[in-house]
Amino acid sequence: MKKFFSALAALALTVTLSAPAASALELEDAKTLLSQLYYNGVPEEVLELDSLDEILAALGDPYTYYMNPEQYESFYQAVNGQEVVGIGVTVENAFHNGFLILSVLPDSPAQQAGLQAGDRLIAVDGVPLTADTDPRVPISGAADTSVTVTVVRDSQELSFTMIRQAVSLPIVTYALEDGVAVIDCVSFGTTTSETFQKALEELEDQTAVWIVDLRANPGGDSKSTAGSASFFTGGGIMLYFRDGAGNYNYTYTSPNYPDLTDKPVIVLTSEHSASGSELFSGIIRDYQAGIALGQRTFGKGTAQIVLTSKNTDMLSEGEALRITIYRFFSPEGVTNHIVGVLPTLVLSPENTETAALLLGSDKPQRAEGYAKLELAGQTFYLDLAKAVEPENQAAFTELLEALPPAAALSQGSGTQVWTTVTPAQMAQNLQLSFTPRTFSDTQLSLYTREIDTLAAYGLLTGDENGAFHPGDILTRGDFCAMAAQALGLYGGKEMTFSDVPQNAAYAQAISDMASLGFLAGYEDGTFRPDQPLTYEQMITALSAAAVWTDMDSYNLSQAELDMEQWLEYQDFSDWARPAARNLDLLELLLGDTAPGDTVTRELAAGTLCRLMERLGLIWD
Repeated sequence: MKKFFSALAALALTVTLSAPAASALELEDAKTLLSQLYYNGVPEEVLELDSLDEILAALGDPYTYYMNPEQYESFYQAVNGQEVVGIGVTVENAFHNGFLILSVLPDSPAQQAGLQAGDRLIAVDGVPLTADTDPRVPISGAADTSVTVTVVRDSQELSFTMIRQAVSLPIVTYALEDGVAVIDCVSFGTTTSETFQKALEELEDQTAVWIVDLRANPGGDSKSTAGSASFFTGGGIMLYFRDGAGNYNYTYTSPNYPDLTDKPVIVLTSEHSASGSELFSGIIRDYQAGIALGQRTFGKGTAQIVLTSKNTDMLSEGEALRITIYRFFSPEGVTNHIVGVLPTLVLSPENTETAALLLGSDKPQRAEGYAKLELAGQTFYLDLAKAVEPENQAAFTELLEALPPAAALSQGSGTQVWTTVTPAQMAQNLQLSFTPRTFSDTQLSLYTREIDTLAAYGLLTGDENGAFHPGDILTRGDFCAMAAQALGLYGGKEMTFSDVPQNAAYAQAISDMASLGFLAGYEDGTFRPDQPLTYEQMITALSAAAVWTDMDSYNLSQAELDMEQWLEYQDFSDWARPAARNLDLLELLLGDTAPGDTVTRELAAGTLCRLMERLGLIWD
């Protein structure tokens, strides 16, 4: 049960759409605002730098930046949906071998030219872009003028020439597609929840499920996100915020908020779904209002406040300073920061939408010719004749392959006879190809269910022959690779150790685990990646991951061990006793393993899976 805290005003959660710029804001005023508000605290040596640009660069936070009046107006338009002149793309500000195109707006020059979300913008009119470039500047211009952009797609450079036009930013559209109500939302702005309400009121009687497409949604306003999600869940706690001192606030919708449907919602996600769209997905997951299909989301779980002359006298009219002031958590206290939101079914981008539409059939009067899928507390029906049509076969087959062990699949016969089948059996019955996501050697493992669950999500790796080797002893380096893959860690602060070659397969995973404080090196600067992992090392790492990920685990970690607990876990090293206590209270001390014993691959995978299920990272 989460604690209740004082209510909090809405904060902007959007992935930034513009780059930092030289400031008219007085440097000392900027230092004051950052010192008072920045969620991680600002080191003294950073505050001693000579310019705001240097300070913001030293923070290394792409979501904390200054906006001049032009940039703030563009930011506001992109979030709230207005008409602008340009090519019609939203772009992440962080420069990693180019600027990532997050979404391509409908009926825009960019869409007509063939630009795609996921392209990386590297040049405009032949001029290379750098980390110091504001990509809006070379792209923008007068209507009816030409611009050529160069992007990288799948390691290939492509150039597109288009004519700038006034582009409408419709942040929400809705329609019936194949008899299923689909809401396409590209931002949570001031009108988003209003449009969601209109869609639900107009189409509720014409659909069996709701599809909310957030695959190109980089975020928006938390109040709008909460209001939009609440139409599917009813009123309640929608999210929590935690500041750098560990203090909480929360946002909620009132108990009498209109719950406009009891039908399940299918959220479509991608690696470009970020911030507010991740929060929306987490709300649907935590309130058990539906499922998600697609790919693991971006992983932005921090909240920013936008300061302007309206809320501080330190800024002039038109300019703005955006500052990260909180981490945010879902209603059940789960973060999406870095780890993202793992959908209920992990599918390829090309099959995500078709698979969702296949789940949109009404409950049939006769079971024959249909399949029933029970997943994450929801029931869906599939018309098998439609599912095996040539244009739908690939999506249907992948849907079957993606089902985790927790899913219950039945095939209908007669009037209302449903016979339980495995996904492989259904594929065979329908004469479809089927490639299981399981391993060839884990059927007799004590942790078969857990290993198969992680495998269904693509979170475990075997050898080239499809074997997992469950009984093999796990090294420290290989454990980092396993945990980082399962938790979705990526490129944090670079950590180097004298005995970890930068080209080693586990080098990035070790850096990610160490930078977050999940697993430490030794005093001599080594990590000893080839040394066998001990049980107490593993539980210490997983306890740290739980504390970082989950509000309950964080709150648990703030309590000192009492004498009784100290004695109960006396077999563990002093540094491992708090972790042993924490995981024991979470019912995650598995097996009959002594603290100094080595860890097998199956024990590590089993504990990882149960940890992710216990924390709510796995959707069920």
